[in-house]
Amino acid sequence: MAEDTRQDKRASFSALTEHSTNGMARTSGKTGVSKKLVIKNFKDRPRLAENYTEDTWLKLRDAVGAIQNSTSIKYNLEELYQAVENLCSYKVSPTLYKQLRQVCEDHVRAQIHQFREYPFLFVHNLISGA
Repeated sequence: MAEDTRQDKRASFSALTEHSTNGMARTSGKTGVSKKLVIKNFKDRPRLAENYTEDTWLKLRDAVGAIQNSTSIKYNLEELYQAVENLCSYKVSPTLYKQLRQVCEDHVRAQIHQFREYPFLFVHNLISGA
């Protein structure tokens, strides 16, 4: 029975090929035909979720605050980067810039206030390397 299946396979294989006089086998059918892949643009640009901008801003604000306070960041840096890239591609970058600038200015003001109250500590820390 095993020999029968081998002969069937040979028979079906030989039906697909034509043998030339020089011993080379050639497949019958279309050769050299290539298919084109056509990529079309989206008809409508996908929309951001309704609360995506606000939720993303809260994540970014938390991350910046964690960096400023030398604590761990709750979110993956790749996730934060992708979120900023998404917002910028949807033309939210001017708003994002203003918000980030405000957070940074508030942090600097808080630090300057601390140094104005105790200027001798700042100078002492600079001298001692602490």
